[in-house]
Amino acid sequence: MKYVNLLPGEIALDNTPSYKISSDQQCIPQHYLSYQHDLASVEKLIIDIEYSQQFPLFVSEDKGGIYLQVGVIGQDNYQTKDEQPKTKIVYGRKWRVEPQLPTSEIIQTALLAIKTAREHEIRELFKLSIQSKTTTPFNNHHDLPLLSQNKDYLIEQHQQHSWSELQQCLDNIGYDNASFFINDIQQRPSASYIVELEILPSKDTKLPELFAEKYITLILKTKNKNELLFELMSQLIHLSNRHVEEHFNYAGVARFSRKLEVERIAELSINTRQLHKENAPEEFTHKWKIANYETDLTRVPEIKSLALANKIKNCLAHFQPLEGVLPKLNLTDN
Repeated sequence: MKYVNLLPGEIALDNTPSYKISSDQQCIPQHYLSYQHDLASVEKLIIDIEYSQQFPLFVSEDKGGIYLQVGVIGQDNYQTKDEQPKTKIVYGRKWRVEPQLPTSEIIQTALLAIKTAREHEIRELFKLSIQSKTTTPFNNHHDLPLLSQNKDYLIEQHQQHSWSELQQCLDNIGYDNASFFINDIQQRPSASYIVELEILPSKDTKLPELFAEKYITLILKTKNKNELLFELMSQLIHLSNRHVEEHFNYAGVARFSRKLEVERIAELSINTRQLHKENAPEEFTHKWKIANYETDLTRVPEIKSLALANKIKNCLAHFQPLEGVLPKLNLTDN
């Protein structure tokens, strides 16, 4: 009987329980391991991740530790095609990777980083023509303090609009050089509406999901432009996330693809989650719980600001008695 090799950065305790994969192979499930990842071990994981050449995934290290970062290759979303004959690369936020982070969580952090970077892009591709100008109302760069100072002006008025008015609203939208047409409308007994939109890509449309899906379905609680725009943006984000889930793979497996059978994933989980209760020595279980607790200690935040500490204290007071490792709160004004 041979064991599937552990990956770099993974450490097995003595007498760690294992799972029989086949007649001649066994593995140690990830939740029974401890971790000490470094730059090299994280790089090895990222090399085995594939998604899109437009979104390269980087691993680097600075004074704060190891981090993942997504590059975005393309054209500036705020300039015309003629204004930028060359493509460029920009970089998303840094996603910190703790040395104690399980291997699977590092891979899922990469998935989330790509989803977030792609969502950032598609929010900028959603363009609304208003007052003879074009704007991106759902982008991530709006001045939030300014919006909060003008909340009374911004509050939606709950107007009702006709279907022709809603189509006119759609006619003022461009999304990656694609447009939308109301193809069908059905009113539900709950008084909400199911609206089927036809996606009309152009020769300049680049997002692959806009060619894979001919229609998208919106559920509107009311016939209202604001409701329409928000629901449309939500569905476009959903399409983007689904594209990542189907095409992001680690070592050839797309973990969140719907081609994987959920019940078989559940079966594998059932067979591996409780091995320590079946055939592991008590000594292992004790050491394993201590190792998990020590890992939890590395994640406990320390709040030094008195104002924030008091806010957190008041929040936690609603959940007493509270188990787990509590945050370190400075409740004195130094």
